[in-house]
Amino acid sequence: MAQFDDTAKRRIRFQTRRGLLELDIVLKRFMATEFDQLSDEELAIFVDILALEDQEFLALVNQVESPKRTDFEPLLAKIRHNK
Repeated sequence: MAQFDDTAKRRIRFQTRRGLLELDIVLKRFMATEFDQLSDEELAIFVDILALEDQEFLALVNQVESPKRTDFEPLLAKIRHNK
């Protein structure tokens, strides 16, 4: 499992800047309240979620689509909690 040091966490923070305002707002709130408490396992999943296209990511956050990976769901629930 990957270990996330401060440099890796800064890269993740940069990746939360998205092209859709709706995602920017949700992720800004999530980052302010939850990010620092994420485990390395959750951070690895978050990186995979951030690799999704904006439209797909937004559809998962809004529960318009279901995630293809079941391990996404707990973290998506945390993100949704900050909507």
